[in-house]
Amino acid sequence: MAKNDGKTVIIYRESDGDHGGHHGGSWKVAYADFVTAMMAFFLLLWLVVSLKPQTKQELSLVFQDKNVPSKEKTQNLEKVPTFISPDAIKGSPEFKLSQENKLKYEIAILIKELITSDQNVKNNSGVSNDSSGVLMQVNNSVMFKPGSAEITPAAAKIMDGVAKILRDFKINLTVRGHADDDEGSGPYPSKWELSAARAAAAVRYLSEKAGIPSTRLRAVGLADSQPLVPPTSAENKSRNRRIEFFYTSPDMRPSERSQDGP
Repeated sequence: MAKNDGKTVIIYRESDGDHGGHHGGSWKVAYADFVTAMMAFFLLLWLVVSLKPQTKQELSLVFQDKNVPSKEKTQNLEKVPTFISPDAIKGSPEFKLSQENKLKYEIAILIKELITSDQNVKNNSGVSNDSSGVLMQVNNSVMFKPGSAEITPAAAKIMDGVAKILRDFKINLTVRGHADDDEGSGPYPSKWELSAARAAAAVRYLSEKAGIPSTRLRAVGLADSQPLVPPTSAENKSRNRRIEFFYTSPDMRPSERSQDGP
């Protein structure tokens, strides 16, 4: 305001433009939220990168869908214990494992090394575990000649690996034979005799040639009573024809469920 001849003059000035508009300063709030979210995102990325490998593995299990099996498990029947990390075996203070779990993990790793040393064996075998012990499965086509209990040269190498694990660990072994009527004719009157003879042949090899005490061995013939998959096709029947090596410590007694396989 200015005075002119005793009169008060009021001057109005119009703004060049409406900077606030209808939104006013609300954009600042939205921008601040965006910056805060980005800061939290990059902080999360930094935390993930800085985690130890075994911690990442344990964290991934939280988000894993338990109802969807992995491709590796579906194809190779492979279920190596995922609840134990290599660092835990070395005595990492972050993981406190029972002696039994450590034993099962070490056995599973040795079995995996054994079956992956030969591509043909790898494609026709698998390893899994349950609360009672560790199971190795090998298809009969790798272990025996058709319709017989004669061990093949490839099977002898597997048996030597099986024996080495038994010598390194004070554990027991149950050998379970599985067979069906489609394996061809032979000296055995039925699939029961054939499956039992194959299990007995494996145990005899371990006892006589590998020197494993017979008190730690057991042979069981199961014929086609415990199929892995429904025997609805030739491929499924071939998968079901197998021999199993089930490792258990003297303190781990196989339950009824373990007899059906893990």
